[in-house]
Amino acid sequence: MEKNWQRLHSISLTKLAEARKQLHQAVQLVALTGRAFLPKVEDDHYASLSWNNELNVLLGQAWGEDDFKTAINFNNFSICLYDKNNQRLNGFSLNGISYKDAFQKLKELVKITGEDVGKLSTSLPYEIPVYTTAENEPFDFFDKTLFEELGKYFANANLVLEKAVSNNPKATEIACWPHHFDIASLIVLNDSKENYKSVGTGLSPGDDNYDQPYFYVTPWPYPDTEKTVLPSLSPGGFWHTKGWVGAIFTAENILKFDSPEEQYKAVKIFLQESIKILTNLGGR
Repeated sequence: MEKNWQRLHSISLTKLAEARKQLHQAVQLVALTGRAFLPKVEDDHYASLSWNNELNVLLGQAWGEDDFKTAINFNNFSICLYDKNNQRLNGFSLNGISYKDAFQKLKELVKITGEDVGKLSTSLPYEIPVYTTAENEPFDFFDKTLFEELGKYFANANLVLEKAVSNNPKATEIACWPHHFDIASLIVLNDSKENYKSVGTGLSPGDDNYDQPYFYVTPWPYPDTEKTVLPSLSPGGFWHTKGWVGAIFTAENILKFDSPEEQYKAVKIFLQESIKILTNLGGR
């Protein structure tokens, strides 16, 4: 399995965060089609995306009679349209255009499917950080290497998360959620309304908590950290307890390892051990 892990490189995490912010804004465009053309659901599932290894893109939910899908390609920073056979029909580059202009281009892209583009709306059922690209500031594909590197994080996360939850029938399919731009799976331990318990695990490409990519494992409900002694984690892992509780493994700790084999092993062990720890805590 580790042979498919793409080696992550020691590059500026500050610059990587700038690329991540643009991608977070841009991925909302992909989510708009599922939200517009699929039945409404409470958890906004039809706006979620999945990583496609073959196409090397984040692919939106299929919609319409012909199962069309929009996607975002990190490597060339573009929005694309695919058919039910995952054949690319058309697309457009985001570089140098505003979010408003990109929305108009999205409408033109969707027109070829025969779908009613009037259903498309930039309105979101949640708030994301107010990035400079939210209005008229154009997207800037300023360093291809950084965008490609973030693609590697998502591809690697999809790989290692599949391994981490593959033997757990209670785990949901791995999905990328445009709200926080994380790729994750949820393991439901108890689905009763009175005693609901779960463990979520995934990768965030960075946020207000950590301005760099990080893997996480977090329980619900959160344990009372004043009454619960949290166990030790695998090397490099640490506990986040401000506002929410979770086990964290940051890019900085992954990058302490040079080879893809070592990087994969470190993340795999962190996820496996953290999921076990928090599953046991949640089962109490």
